[in-house]
Amino acid sequence: MDTLLIYYFAFLIIFGLLGLKFQKKAKTNDKKFYRLCPCKKMAENGSLSMICMYSAMGGFLYSATSLSFIGFSDLKLDALFVLSLLCAYVGWRLKGE
Repeated sequence: MDTLLIYYFAFLIIFGLLGLKFQKKAKTNDKKFYRLCPCKKMAENGSLSMICMYSAMGGFLYSATSLSFIGFSDLKLDALFVLSLLCAYVGWRLKGE
């Protein structure tokens, strides 16, 4: 399950960074671009930020609880902890733009 969550957070962070990058662009050929990548529209209406923040909260609570029982010896849990914090930062940046 930890590996699946790591892949999910990596995908969400990449998707959020793409949305953050394309959110700043001028509004030319919007309809063409929305068909190719929905990340711009999701970043503009705030749903991508909400998904990032709620996922980060769940991932942080899961990894922090697991780390309190197991400790910092499991590399997957450490990566999940860092990725959840990074996902929260990306969601925060999306909300601020």
